[in-house]
Amino acid sequence: MEFSVPVLFGVTLSSVVPDFGAPRGGGTRQHEGQDFMVPLGTPIISPTEAVVTSVGDGESSGNYVTTANPGGERFRYMHLDTIADIKRGTRLKAGDFIGTVGDTGNAPPGAYHLHFEVWDEDGRAVDPYPRLKENLTLKEKMAFLPGILRSVRGDEDDYAELLVTTFKNDFARAAASGVSLPRKIEAALKKAGVAATVKDQASIRELLATLPALLPAPLSPGDSGPRVQLLQFFIIFFGDGPAALKLATSGPTGYYGPVTAAAVAELQAGTDVRESGVFDADTKRAWQTYQFE
Repeated sequence: MEFSVPVLFGVTLSSVVPDFGAPRGGGTRQHEGQDFMVPLGTPIISPTEAVVTSVGDGESSGNYVTTANPGGERFRYMHLDTIADIKRGTRLKAGDFIGTVGDTGNAPPGAYHLHFEVWDEDGRAVDPYPRLKENLTLKEKMAFLPGILRSVRGDEDDYAELLVTTFKNDFARAAASGVSLPRKIEAALKKAGVAATVKDQASIRELLATLPALLPAPLSPGDSGPRVQLLQFFIIFFGDGPAALKLATSGPTGYYGPVTAAAVAELQAGTDVRESGVFDADTKRAWQTYQFE
């Protein structure tokens, strides 16, 4: 069974470094999980339906949560900064809040990360990495946030501000794309001077929706210049998959390389044209008429 990365922000699948089985303790033992290096306070979610089997604080694990998962497996989340308002027997849905990333236990101070373990029904640690699937879309991430904000221990407003400060690009892109945001996040964005007004969002959306009609076709890998840059703006705004997120991270550089080609193919997948990665005449026609969400 595949599952999503169990941290909500700060990681793309391509940025995860497999480290299951790596030597630890000077070679005396092996690493029995997968580490996700992300900022302090990053929300951790359950990637599947699960039941909490234990919550505690261990000398090496630090704050931890263990869950029973489908297929007789157990997942363990370690080095947490804070734990959600959950206890043994709490039933979780995919996307429910587990806690926040920290450096408790034997994690080096300041090396904030989630140590995530998967144990099979025979009690053996198995490598989570090959089973990780592509990242959640921005829309899916934002849909999980209301439950997370309700479940966080402490001040909801403070946590919303921490998330917006730490992951400003994700939230700014979601706001500009018209993705529905929790009110606490909207307030934090406005306080940070990031969020566009609803009127601004509509104007930006209307303007960017005209770009395909203005661009020449074809544009393809190897091309460069302001026209490619406009194409990249369009994809960054209307795309919400992992390839579009990767393009957003690198920004509208004006060069049509592999990142842009992958993002074009990803957005083509939502229409009736072939996923070629080339902005051709068929893609131009389809994008002029397709109602992107």
